[in-house]
Amino acid sequence: MQAKLVRATGHLLPEETLQDYHRISYKDRTTQWACVFKSRHEMDLERRLAYDSSVLTREEVLQLYGPDPDLIDRARQWLSRHGVRLLKQDGFILWLQGSLGQIEETLKMPFGEKDGQFMPLREPLVPEWLAPYIVGFVGLETVSRLYPRFRFPTHPEELANNGQGFFPVDIQTAYAFPASLNGSGLTIGLLEFSNGFNPQDVMTFWNQFGISCPNVSFVSVDGTPNDLGVNTYDLEATLDIEWAGAMAPLANLVVYEANAGSSDTSFALSVLKALQYAYNDVLNCPDILSISYGDGETRFPVSTMQAWDMVARNAALIGMTIFVASGDQGAYGLHGPGRKICHVDAPANSPHMVSVGGTHLLLNSQGQIVEETGWTDVNNNGASGGGISQVFGVPAYQEGIPLPVKAGYHVGRGVPDVALNADPDTGYAVFFQGMWTVVGGTSVASPIWAAITALINQNRVQAGKSLIGYMNPRLYGIDHASTFHDITVGNNSYDGVTGYDCTSGWDAVTGWGSPIVVSLVKSLS
Repeated sequence: MQAKLVRATGHLLPEETLQDYHRISYKDRTTQWACVFKSRHEMDLERRLAYDSSVLTREEVLQLYGPDPDLIDRARQWLSRHGVRLLKQDGFILWLQGSLGQIEETLKMPFGEKDGQFMPLREPLVPEWLAPYIVGFVGLETVSRLYPRFRFPTHPEELANNGQGFFPVDIQTAYAFPASLNGSGLTIGLLEFSNGFNPQDVMTFWNQFGISCPNVSFVSVDGTPNDLGVNTYDLEATLDIEWAGAMAPLANLVVYEANAGSSDTSFALSVLKALQYAYNDVLNCPDILSISYGDGETRFPVSTMQAWDMVARNAALIGMTIFVASGDQGAYGLHGPGRKICHVDAPANSPHMVSVGGTHLLLNSQGQIVEETGWTDVNNNGASGGGISQVFGVPAYQEGIPLPVKAGYHVGRGVPDVALNADPDTGYAVFFQGMWTVVGGTSVASPIWAAITALINQNRVQAGKSLIGYMNPRLYGIDHASTFHDITVGNNSYDGVTGYDCTSGWDAVTGWGSPIVVSLVKSLS
């Protein structure tokens, strides 16, 4: 008897106009995709994360919470019946390859095409016995993109060091970094979706500021080579490496490079591959990850964002902390034209990642903070991303705070969690392609927060404690008055969209605020 088929929701792009896509004709085109499974004990897993700080091994995660092996076998047989090939079974994920025609026949789901890119025109059909147990499929479209979150100054009069931007010592002094900690013994992974970096650039940066050069490894997730930083968009990897290394100079840095997406490669799948690769990397063993890319959550299928969050949740179980930039388009949140409504960035909306917003920072001649406000749009050059997710519900750690839900929206995960200087007009010195430049954006704030966490972990290890791991609940449970600069001035309205205001306590512009690192290290240790 043939299994009853039901719709698996969450695979369409809500902002795309389906009428602009015509039925795809070249069905021999081959693509990779993935089937992502839920945990078989979802509620127990979330309770563990909320109330149990002990760390599991990857094997224990799979044994305790992984999908039923019999279900995996049955799904594999069903998915491959029309010629789709299984590339790899990897815990919660089946990595697959097939032609668009084979996928259409398997999922009873037609594809549309426009300008060489493809996307599904209807939700896929799956057996009734499979539907409740999958997050969904990733890689069925090549339309969505993530964008690096950096910007250049347009009003340089407030730049530090006579227009050169902030130096590492400025940030260390302003945010009270403890001189006794340097990240030794920890590993920071930087997820990049460009083409690499030039080691000479990053060495020049560190040498200029007397920083002992950290150990940097380049890891290609999917065969993408290091182009040595010859493209403009390689600036993202360069600034991530330079500033993470400057703030935690004895930490190991691992650059995980994945394909940036093309007409034949799903960016959504690249992100999933990069996250899962870092999660599985027992050679480099990253303790902390940083992601400086994103776009508004309506730019991605819901199942894609849920799949990213599934990997982040598993990473939290093994003691990995993930930071992600909250975005540079304020409450509008979208890269490029779109509906003039509030959008939260993805993957910053993931409740199992720490979202990092932006501030505008002014210092005196001694390096002390004169003024710090939420990064507000004053010159059409960006604002701190933040708001209320319409995809993910309120996580347990945010249940006790008032979330500013606007009329017409429903309550959800609040973004960001924390902040740091990000306004390009109070930007950072960066050395790229043999030249000095100044860069801002939440993409700088995220790797610096990753470096801060390396210091926290170093202190914990010295005290005989485990790594901080899943930081989100702890960030919400500490005394914020002694560990954060509460940012109460500013807003993130942008591009005609009225955003949120900075307020006392948590807000949807800067989260809890910017760190007092020495106090944060002590409080979280």
